[in-house]
Amino acid sequence: MGAQTNVPRTADPLVRTQANGANRRDRLSALTRFARSGSLAVRANAPGNEEKWMSAKDSYVRTIKAAFERSTFGDWQKEEDVRVYEDFAVEDVLALDLAPWPRLGANACFLNLYPLMEGVRSMYVAEIPPGKALEPERHLYEKLVFILEGQGTTEVWQEGESQKHVFEWGRGTVFAPPLNTWHRMYNLSSKPAKLLCATSAPQMMNGFRDADFIFNCPFSFRGRFNGEESFFTQHNERFLTSALQSALSVWETNLINDAFTAELDADLTKAEAGGLTVFEMAGNALVGHISEWPVGRYHKAHFHRADAVLLGLRSEGYVLLWPSELGGHPYENGYSDEVVEVRWGFGSIYAPPGGWYHQHFNTGKEPARHIAMRSGSRIGPGFSPLSREHGDPNWIPTLASVSQGGTLINFEDEDPEIRRRYQEALKLNRVKCQMPEASYERGAAKAWNAPR
Repeated sequence: MGAQTNVPRTADPLVRTQANGANRRDRLSALTRFARSGSLAVRANAPGNEEKWMSAKDSYVRTIKAAFERSTFGDWQKEEDVRVYEDFAVEDVLALDLAPWPRLGANACFLNLYPLMEGVRSMYVAEIPPGKALEPERHLYEKLVFILEGQGTTEVWQEGESQKHVFEWGRGTVFAPPLNTWHRMYNLSSKPAKLLCATSAPQMMNGFRDADFIFNCPFSFRGRFNGEESFFTQHNERFLTSALQSALSVWETNLINDAFTAELDADLTKAEAGGLTVFEMAGNALVGHISEWPVGRYHKAHFHRADAVLLGLRSEGYVLLWPSELGGHPYENGYSDEVVEVRWGFGSIYAPPGGWYHQHFNTGKEPARHIAMRSGSRIGPGFSPLSREHGDPNWIPTLASVSQGGTLINFEDEDPEIRRRYQEALKLNRVKCQMPEASYERGAAKAWNAPR
């Protein structure tokens, strides 16, 4: 776990399965079925033809890796001969060992997180040396760029054009090169610049099954970018998707100057007294959001498809993940050893598998903030299957409770052990729990379709 290819493997304490000796009871028979995220438990031939039961996590990893290795993107990645990190999460992206990537003209490392493999998304970290530049790029997939450290500029131009549009970036800047445009990044400082990129490359490569087409298609998407002078500036157009409790604040901008300090809108659903703003860039289906919540508080558990990846920007804590097929009370029902805990802090990256509940906890002494990169544009589904949320702008399943047909567990319905463990974690950090008692009372949560 947590190993990079061509690097000696060491024990990584970041991801662990919690085990407290809870009775597994009749769990095995219940876990023989297959879940959306892979088989929850499988029989594997052991030495001597004995049967061995694999955990949900181990089974998930095995099946996802097998599928990824047979994909066009998986083959292309091997041919690129780039360093690869593989795990559920990254403890500190800034501490990863990087190696030359000729196509990019810089040192880099792919982050093959298992849920991103499942969600046909890709992520990599790269470093631009002081005073140097990356090679010019053009590709038929969407990309979100987050600047981890450093400052510089990016040039953008369309095929066949001599005019180049230039904009500046620094630590915390987020931007998206318009689809299939040429672009090149320059480090103008005396220190290395590091960037994190999330892309839809696997989805596009696996669909066309031709990497050469992905990198050499000459078509210009003028509907997305037609040389507008103000394109790469931070705009302040924001709107609510509805007047309901489940409404999201959407920020339409092609550049965010600083995600560490960007103003967020009130979030009334996942975390009380928190803030969350969705951002959409360059007409992409690959979007994101920035979320913040107070000291001594945590998010409600929820699940969705696999393609979201989160980066910790401030504070520290942990995330709990478990297959939704185990229900909303994994500890109470005897499945504690199937709950995966991932610790996070600044620079940590983690991604939930599809159909797995996940819940974010702040155990630090300052408000927690993270940025998520994912699919889910309000403009349209992109290459994703159509669903109710595309036809009904008021319906957001991750903000509606399970009892109302959504995928969210309200505090009043959650496993009591989750709260108890959180309180213990806060005590270890000498942080006071700020969760209101009223949040756990029956009827405390508002319905998704209640007015704001």
